[in-house]
Amino acid sequence: MGLRVEWVRYGSEAAESLRAVIADAKAGDPLAPVTVIVPSNHVGVAARRLLASGALGPVSSRGVGLTAVTFLTTYRLAELLGASSLAAAGRRPISTPVLAAALRSALAEDAGVFAPVARHPATEEALVGAYRELRELGPTALDAVASVGTRAADVVRLHRAARHRLVDSWYDEQDLMSAARDVVGAGSGLTADLASVVVHLPQRLPPTSASLVAELAHHVPVVVLAATTGDERADGEVLTAVGRLAGVAELAPPHDPAAVVDAGRTRLVTASDADDEVRAAVRSVMDAVRSGTSLDRIAILHASPDPYARLVHEQLAAAGIPANGESVVPLASRVAGRTLLGLLALPEQGFRRQDLFAWLAAAPVLEGERAAPSGQWERLSREAGVVSGRDDWTSRLDVLAESADAEAAVIEADPDELPWKAERARRKASDARRLRRFAVGLIDDLDREALAPRTWSEHARWASGLLRRVLGGVDRRDGWPEVEAKAAERVEHALARLASLDAVEGPVALDVFARTLELELDADLGRVG
Repeated sequence: MGLRVEWVRYGSEAAESLRAVIADAKAGDPLAPVTVIVPSNHVGVAARRLLASGALGPVSSRGVGLTAVTFLTTYRLAELLGASSLAAAGRRPISTPVLAAALRSALAEDAGVFAPVARHPATEEALVGAYRELRELGPTALDAVASVGTRAADVVRLHRAARHRLVDSWYDEQDLMSAARDVVGAGSGLTADLASVVVHLPQRLPPTSASLVAELAHHVPVVVLAATTGDERADGEVLTAVGRLAGVAELAPPHDPAAVVDAGRTRLVTASDADDEVRAAVRSVMDAVRSGTSLDRIAILHASPDPYARLVHEQLAAAGIPANGESVVPLASRVAGRTLLGLLALPEQGFRRQDLFAWLAAAPVLEGERAAPSGQWERLSREAGVVSGRDDWTSRLDVLAESADAEAAVIEADPDELPWKAERARRKASDARRLRRFAVGLIDDLDREALAPRTWSEHARWASGLLRRVLGGVDRRDGWPEVEAKAAERVEHALARLASLDAVEGPVALDVFARTLELELDADLGRVG
């Protein structure tokens, strides 16, 4: 079949070239299948909408529209081709907590030079990153890395030990690419369904991903539409990707980087700070809408997530402009996530009074079937003199309740006192005992869970029950904002994923479970809009 590389420029030239290549592949048949491999889902959505609109011209002789054209990332393509064979072998997709658990087990067996910091979260995080980088290397390259020094040798050893633990039951991106390549090489009917493949604007393409596309080129026609900016550093990864696909480092035609920008449609704005930049961008959006541009044709791009992502969402919301994109709030900061993580963190400081009430004030926590009266309880705990620890919560609230009962008895015995004063004192005693039961119940529950290491599934089941206990089940979320209700569902899914770590690592302490859960929730941004 073969692979052909076409060099284009970013922007309209790249889009027009994509339309032309798809039209050639369809050869007048609108139902002829074409697969377009894109660097990200965002690029796929934008390209699909542009081609379907007909603004660049038709892709077939039957009129405007787009059908039988599939836009996929290399990972998604590999998933469609190879995931079934891996699943049939009893292997599941790996996740960061699974990988971290395997590395913790390897560290526990022999930490080597990392022994003094083996339990530090930063060590675990660094080894997870190193594992992912090393997975693209073969045995010879790994040996070369290990020969650099003692630390490098231990990193490679831990990498191999974790890989040995995972390989039989789990698969990562490299395994998926390899399985997909085997399916393609075997001449599966799945490959025939692809018919024609276009690699649109390749960016960073790891060797395993490039080998999958190269294998496809032996069975179906593959066209690579590679775009450059004219800047050597900016184009470095594109040139490397094309070299991996074509087998040689293709030479891109030189051109002026400034030619990519249309001077007539470009406006430079000087702003004093990030807030002013975002306000100027939002004003430009509103001006474009007023002039007739629809919102789905407008994008705001920024250099870094911090602080621009948050500012853009805030300013668009303040202007009443709906937005679609990655959320700037991770699950760890949503109601369900922060409530569970906050509760798990309470024992670290001895269950201090200020920590408990900061946690209560940040979420709609339940006391049984009703909302916990956090403000009222805070005043009672302050009056009782609670500082921290189970003994304080028990003894001081008991003393306050008994004092209130005694006050009520004195009032009731005095015919000159008003009855409502006795009722108020009795209610105070009752509220103090309710607070004592609530606080001590949480303390005892957390202490029991932390008493001895438990399996991941035991921790996950307990945490799920604890979350339902303090926030209620699905039926309690009817009045929540939609984004918070969906976030609560994703927290439950994250707990279910952690339960699968039983197959990788034995019983762990509660603090390890809590730290892993926090990392899992911090990494999940979801989407808004």
